[in-house]
Amino acid sequence: MIFFTLLLLAQDIPSLSSEGAAAMRAKQYPAAVRAYQSLVAKDKSNPMWQLNLGMALFYSADHSAAARAFEDFIRAKPQPGPAHLFLGVARLNLKQPCEAIAPLEAALQWPERPQSRWTELADAYQGCKRWELAAKAYAEASKLDPKETRLARQSAHCWRMARRYDLAQPLFAALVPNYETNAEFQFEYGDTLMRLNGAEAGLPWLEKSVAADPTLLPAQAALGRALLELKRPAEAVPHLELAAKLDPALLLPLSRAYRALGRTAESARAEADYKSRITTPD
Repeated sequence: MIFFTLLLLAQDIPSLSSEGAAAMRAKQYPAAVRAYQSLVAKDKSNPMWQLNLGMALFYSADHSAAARAFEDFIRAKPQPGPAHLFLGVARLNLKQPCEAIAPLEAALQWPERPQSRWTELADAYQGCKRWELAAKAYAEASKLDPKETRLARQSAHCWRMARRYDLAQPLFAALVPNYETNAEFQFEYGDTLMRLNGAEAGLPWLEKSVAADPTLLPAQAALGRALLELKRPAEAVPHLELAAKLDPALLLPLSRAYRALGRTAESARAEADYKSRITTPD
């Protein structure tokens, strides 16, 4: 009886494998998931079923279960390969960029890796706020796909976030023909120019940004600071007042602007508000 049961089990495996492969080819991913789940249960010694299950779950958009299947496969087969790439992308889809980094870095060692590998790793670095690594990864991705200006744009953004304004500036300058009417680009380029070359250099771009999107508060803040630096406090005040509603650090330049205009009571209130909001925990 035991021999007969084992024989039936062995006969089931090729049938289920064919069923799973056919379902994947037909993009019938729930059927593929069922087939590979059965194979995982029946043949625990073969880690390839976990890989196939992970792929079926991934294309079914069940990224959490897919990640678990890829992790099970990688524990059995740790050499870099497609499981690392798909695990990283699954983690990105789950809004877990920091957890995506390690498998995506490992995927760089996969000889058959697709060119998109740098883009996904760059997205993970950026999501995890590892700005300098993100900037470099986007630059690598841009080399492979130079027509995709988003990649160079993201590299410039990340260099700016890393406070490497010297590296961000030439990228922004090269991207002007593609993004010159985009409010966020105008703000980031203007802010970069201001930090490198002073308020006068960044002012035109900051003014364009605020005109294009008055709700972009970082641009309002940067424009207010630029105007204050240029000794135009009356023009700076409205921008700083608006931005300070969300960023208490701007209460100090707002206080200075009020003081320059002789509005001493408002200056004192803004400074006191700053001290209260900075020292009071949320």
